[in-house]
Amino acid sequence: MSYTTKSGFWIVTVLTLCVLAGWYHGQMDMDRSFMLFGLCFTCELIDSALGMGYGTILTPAMLFMGYGPEDIVPTILVSELISGFAAAFFHNEIKNVDLGLGGKDLKAAMILAGGSVVGVSLGVATALKLPDQVLRMAIGCVIVMSGLFVILLSQRAIVYRNWKMLVLSGIASFNKSLSGGGYGPLVTSGQILSGVKGKSAVGITAFAEAMTCLVATVLFMMQGGYVSARVFIPMCAGALISVPFSVFAINRAHEDHLKIVIGILTMVMGGFTIYKALEM
Repeated sequence: MSYTTKSGFWIVTVLTLCVLAGWYHGQMDMDRSFMLFGLCFTCELIDSALGMGYGTILTPAMLFMGYGPEDIVPTILVSELISGFAAAFFHNEIKNVDLGLGGKDLKAAMILAGGSVVGVSLGVATALKLPDQVLRMAIGCVIVMSGLFVILLSQRAIVYRNWKMLVLSGIASFNKSLSGGGYGPLVTSGQILSGVKGKSAVGITAFAEAMTCLVATVLFMMQGGYVSARVFIPMCAGALISVPFSVFAINRAHEDHLKIVIGILTMVMGGFTIYKALEM
């Protein structure tokens, strides 16, 4: 079955499930649902294509739309969990990344995923001991420098080393557990600086972040959290439908150009993190 056929089947299936879920739930605000669908489609389009931006862009946008944190945080976690695994699947299908059993990128993905799971579980204790503004400033600076180095070293061949991935997974999971965001920019740019190709880095990030969201979702549900269906249905539908398009775009991108774009976007995300820290 070709990639186009799989993508068409995927889109039809997601739309069908979305309509059925909306019909079953009832009392959906259609105007807000369509706005949320379009917003999540765009955010996931960026995230699946470049390995960053979904939660970072979506959270402030939803706050502006009037949604409360109790609706935003858990729903983003669950939708990113599902869309992350979907993105990893399509990246693997179109050969942007090799995550199959024995695949050349599976080991790097599992190192990142393992480090992320440990970091999300244990990093909270550290967050309670340090001022939030200081942590966010430090995280922002690390992300900006990562993006800068990706641009400066975009024309150089970097040798892959397992220890680089271990260091990266530790820093990225520490970042995620402290701030709840900024995972994608650091993981994607950090992989490139560890010797991973740009296209593979995006696919690996999707898989690793989905694993991180899985752990976070389980911990959240264990504490009595819930997911709002009126938010989740259009959000998840928009995110999932965008995945085949963004993955295809990455497959056609030139590797050196992709590194430059990832580097620039990483610096922008880092700058935004610093800006939010200064506002506190």
